[in-house]
Amino acid sequence: MNRNVVLSAENIHCSYGSADASIKVIKGTSIEIRAGEVVAVTGPSGSGKSTLLHALGLLEKPDLGKVFICGEDGWALSGSRRAALRNRKIGFVFQFHHLLEEFTLKENVMMPCLIAGVRTEEASDSAGKLLERVGILHRASHFPSQVSGGERQRAAVARAIVMKPQIVLADEPTGNLDTETSREVERLIMELAEEGQRSFLLATHSLDLASAVHRRLFLNSGVLTEGE
Repeated sequence: MNRNVVLSAENIHCSYGSADASIKVIKGTSIEIRAGEVVAVTGPSGSGKSTLLHALGLLEKPDLGKVFICGEDGWALSGSRRAALRNRKIGFVFQFHHLLEEFTLKENVMMPCLIAGVRTEEASDSAGKLLERVGILHRASHFPSQVSGGERQRAAVARAIVMKPQIVLADEPTGNLDTETSREVERLIMELAEEGQRSFLLATHSLDLASAVHRRLFLNSGVLTEGE
């Protein structure tokens, strides 16, 4: 596999329901994402964008197909090794941030490091630097309920990249934000990609976000195509 390819998926099929009454959502999709690339997947509601991201992020196993993360076949690994690969190589950002309400923003950003066994002092230092980078260090000791939606999403982005993953998968990262805040998050994503040669794959309805990225894909009727 090309060393510049951080994520590669081959012939991914996903469906819902039982074997007798399944609904096919993803039908034979393949994709490659290279280092430093920001790619958007657009498509109508219900087209399977979230399902595709979950399969590529090793969260939900596809019915068929392979997903390689930095050359490793993720779905061929044991559960524990797959979880470790996911923690080290993949970051996630969701529309509703999924921050833990009982922890401060800084503690939320530290969490992936602590799960990976990083020393508390080192995790705290990394989280502080990232909160400063995304512009909310002054909110480090605040809880998610005490900050704005944009600040919560910035913390979610910081949490996604604290382990220095090769790729970040973002599901509607600006979908719950107002226009101005959405543009701030868009700029942040593009800057982070450029600074760290980190790749982003974004599932989005936002035409503004889709027009800002390096490459745009379109998902409809379970089929992924280029440049729509």
